[in-house]
Amino acid sequence: MKRMLTCLAIVFFLAACGQSLAAPATPTEDILTGKLTFAGSTTMQPLVAQLGDEFRSIHTHVTMDIAAGGSAVGIKAIHDGTTDIGMASRALTTDEANGISQYQVAIDVLALVVHPGNPIKNLTLAQLQDIYMGKITNWQDLGGPDLAIIPVQRETSSGSRGAFDEMVLQNKTASADKLITTATAGDEAANVASNPGAIGYIGFGNMDNSTKVITINGILPTQETARDNSYPLTRPLIFMTGPLSQPLAQTFIDYALSAEGQKSVQNLGWVPVK
Repeated sequence: MKRMLTCLAIVFFLAACGQSLAAPATPTEDILTGKLTFAGSTTMQPLVAQLGDEFRSIHTHVTMDIAAGGSAVGIKAIHDGTTDIGMASRALTTDEANGISQYQVAIDVLALVVHPGNPIKNLTLAQLQDIYMGKITNWQDLGGPDLAIIPVQRETSSGSRGAFDEMVLQNKTASADKLITTATAGDEAANVASNPGAIGYIGFGNMDNSTKVITINGILPTQETARDNSYPLTRPLIFMTGPLSQPLAQTFIDYALSAEGQKSVQNLGWVPVK
């Protein structure tokens, strides 16, 4: 009898141990909380929105306020301490970079677009500069139809405008008579799509079938030509933080540079840095 009771005790003990080992572990609750604010490049806005959705699916107690305004706005906001993460779609000057931590998350390409009905397929950088400086005013001078050229550009706070002025105009101010200035990349694309004589530049991630992309110096803008630097109009997409940015900002940037974040960069049409 005593032996039977001992055996039963051992059986119950082992059963209890087995039940304990088989019990699922209690998941660790995500305790990351806070509100992240963004300001800067309109080009980067859709990228941040996508990364933000993914980040908040993991960290459900985090909220985000994503504003734009252009790269200059983002740089100023970081210097002023009024936003957590600034967005810039161009390289910063030495003065701008003072006191700012920079994290490049993607490579963007400035694509030159014309109306789909325009037969022009290629321009040189020199021809492009002459168009925006008002030296070439008719597509006929470039082998196209007898049609006035209407250059479209972004406003001065835009990173796309800063990159174009630096890379194409050599920091001169466009002076074509029929020049149109738009607030966003979408506005610029819409202007070109609706005007047979227009030409404009948009970020690589903003390209769609409403306009026709032309080659520059014979090179088409693609991820491959961006990586090997053969396409002449490429620029960095940068997150910026400053002394007053929350620690949560770094957590978000780390996600953007992770394998998952970089996959989203590529899926949205930009060139990942990793």
